[in-house]
Amino acid sequence: MYPKLLFVFLLFCSLFLPGCVDKFKPKKEIKTTCPQGVEPVKKLLFIGWDGVRSDALLAANTPHIDSLLQNSLYSFNVDRGPYTVSTPGWSTILHGVWPEKHGLTENSFRKNRYDTYPDIFTLLRRTKPGLGLASLSNWDAFLQITSEETYAQRFDTDPEMTQEAISLIQQCTPDVMLLHFDYPDATGHKFGFNPSSPEYLSSIEITDHYLGEIMSHIHQREAQFNEEWMVVLTTDHGGKGTGHGGQDNVAETRYVWFVVRTPGLTGNLLNHGVSVDLLPTMLEWMQVPIEGLPLDGSPLY
Repeated sequence: MYPKLLFVFLLFCSLFLPGCVDKFKPKKEIKTTCPQGVEPVKKLLFIGWDGVRSDALLAANTPHIDSLLQNSLYSFNVDRGPYTVSTPGWSTILHGVWPEKHGLTENSFRKNRYDTYPDIFTLLRRTKPGLGLASLSNWDAFLQITSEETYAQRFDTDPEMTQEAISLIQQCTPDVMLLHFDYPDATGHKFGFNPSSPEYLSSIEITDHYLGEIMSHIHQREAQFNEEWMVVLTTDHGGKGTGHGGQDNVAETRYVWFVVRTPGLTGNLLNHGVSVDLLPTMLEWMQVPIEGLPLDGSPLY
């Protein structure tokens, strides 16, 4: 299939096909109140691209993420830690500690120590209880990693989630918003986590298209309202073959990437990074003191 036709085909699929793993629980509490932002300047947008290998990201045509790099600290050699599946990965990032502390080593929450090592929203609430906090995901389990949100919603497809994120930005402009895109991971499980897979590369390029839609509204708000948005992008794991579990010692799976963008930053490629540095970086941006918090990482700047 020609590349352009393949891209159109996969974009069509992403409109109608949910992610490969759907753990939606009908009785789970879903919060739909538009989370009114209260911070006049500092805003935070965290975007997780599930299952995106670093070399595949570099090989893909991603003009929107590329445009962020001139104002970002970024690395394509980031240690995401052991237990290379999603729940430990996102927990490490959003709780700021390694699995030996948060307790999760598989896609299950049974052994979590979230009470001892709280998530980003819980930590924000302790200092700034009035913040508007939102979490949007195409994978229901992602919503279980955080708490204290004003808004939490699960979506069948990434395009639906993108449009809702834009709607929230326009209507109530949350102070902190977490997004989770699942399509690259679903494609990797079907066609292979490899830059030689045209389907996998196209899923990354489609996700970059959604990023561009969202960033157009972020740029607009920065220009019109003098807001300053930190935009953090990362992934929870890479992959090899059509899987990623049990690949702690596989570089393509364990070593991933992040991008941390703010309007005032000068682009800086880091040789190495660790996922646990993202939470303290985000907390400091939101002017939440981190001294004394049980975190394993340090702010990036």
